[in-house]
Amino acid sequence: MTVTYVLLAASSLIFFLADPADLDTSKEGARLLGIVFLILGAVLAGVFFLPFIARPEPWLWIYDLVLICIGMTSACVLPVCIVLLIFWIKPETKAHFGRQ
Repeated sequence: MTVTYVLLAASSLIFFLADPADLDTSKEGARLLGIVFLILGAVLAGVFFLPFIARPEPWLWIYDLVLICIGMTSACVLPVCIVLLIFWIKPETKAHFGRQ
């Protein structure tokens, strides 16, 4: 998901650099889309990147569980999220994060 949102932020350049005639919108509309994609992509990439740099703690287990559930809203990653969720609720994983 982090890579997906980094790509979303990077795709904002398309709207900044593209000819508005190709996008069937005005130059201001293309710029607004670019800004929205950039902000949304950067914020969500940071949200999904946090577990990679944080130490395993009990609150992080819940945070990651919420991220898995957010991922389940997309049909593209639903199969991966189901498998991840099965492993996530195992006692070994909870113990790693200090949750008993």
